Amino acid sequence: MAQENKTFLKENWSMLIWLVAAVFAAGGIYAEFSSLKMELNVVHERLDKKILVIENLEGRIYDIEKHLEYEKGYNESQRNKPR
Repeated sequence: MAQENKTFLKENWSMLIWLVAAVFAAGGIYAEFSSLKMELNVVHERLDKKILVIENLEGRIYDIEKHLEYEKGYNESQRNKPR
C-alpha cells in the first residue's frame, strides 16, 4: 500500500504541484478580497463622516442666509420708512 502511494506521487507529481498552486492562488485571492472589503468599509465610514459634516454646513449656511435676508428686509423697511 505504501509503495502504491509513492508510485502514484512519482507518476502524478505535476498534478500535485497544480493542486498546491491552486490552493495557494485561492488563498491569495481570498486575502485580496478580504483586504478590499476592509478598505471599502473604511472608505464607507469616512464618507459617512463627510456627509454628516456637509449636512451640518448646509444647515449653518441656510441659517446664515435666512438671517441675511431678514437683515436685508429690515434695512429696506428702515430706508422706506417715512420721516
